[in-house]
Amino acid sequence: MKIFAIISAARQVDGEYVIIKAEKAFLKASQAEECFKNLAKNYAETIQTPTANIQCICERGIFEIDVED
Repeated sequence: MKIFAIISAARQVDGEYVIIKAEKAFLKASQAEECFKNLAKNYAETIQTPTANIQCICERGIFEIDVED
């Protein structure tokens, strides 16, 4: 079975952190595309961690994933 997941990748502006976040998954590509069209593809975000706030540049995309039973 395949699923279609909307995933964000965030890269720290001045540093080494990379953060990956799965936001939502769908059984149909058309459903993922419908949701995706209403989201920002590239954006800036401040991500809070236990030690500091990290300024990040983020990019979002749809990924096709094979799921095993």
